[in-house]
Amino acid sequence: MGVSDVHDHLAWHDQGGGRSFYGLFVENGRILDTEDVQLRTAVRRIVQLFGAGVHFTPQQNVLLTGIPDGRRAALEAVLGHHGVRSAGAISSVRRWSMACPALPTCGLALAEAERALPGVIDELERELERLGLADLRLTVRMTGCPNGCARPYTADLAFVGRSADKYTIFVGGSVLGTRLATAYADLVPRHRLVARVRPLLERYRAERLPGEGLGDFCCRVGSDELRDDAVAEAAP
Repeated sequence: MGVSDVHDHLAWHDQGGGRSFYGLFVENGRILDTEDVQLRTAVRRIVQLFGAGVHFTPQQNVLLTGIPDGRRAALEAVLGHHGVRSAGAISSVRRWSMACPALPTCGLALAEAERALPGVIDELERELERLGLADLRLTVRMTGCPNGCARPYTADLAFVGRSADKYTIFVGGSVLGTRLATAYADLVPRHRLVARVRPLLERYRAERLPGEGLGDFCCRVGSDELRDDAVAEAAP
């Protein structure tokens, strides 16, 4: 049987036997406490209070398992008390984003990834909202070098570090991760990443077929034509 869809398993799901599991979004897989969100403390407290199992997903998120159905509200209260947003409050593009650790942890990294992607997603969220594409399911990946530890080469849209604070933009993968992306633009400064894909997003909005994702659209139009558009856009 072929795979026809993929899920992030966030929020509540029935586990059977009177128990549920909760999919917790962890941005770029980093479970930590900040001034605004005490995610690490919340996870520890949930394990202590509910005896929850902790399972990690390929999307760098966490499944808190074995929660009695009658204690769903209590778990949500713990998350809210520690400033952890519900799955419904997280944008689609952020839910499907992922970065590798890169600098300063990885000795192979040429550019930022984990520390840079949240800001790039902030900007991308605003652009998608402007275009009326806020609900688009769009896989976005960012890595600090071409080794591709966050699976950028199968994403709808990816930023791969090539040198200090410059990236190659790849487009044309798929949500299922079953198609390779192709290079769209090279050596793009981090602060220009969203600006460089803006014309592509605008063309996608205007020319997409019903139900067609960004990666599918890029594959249909063709990498050569898209690269020509990117070169024309970058020309002075």
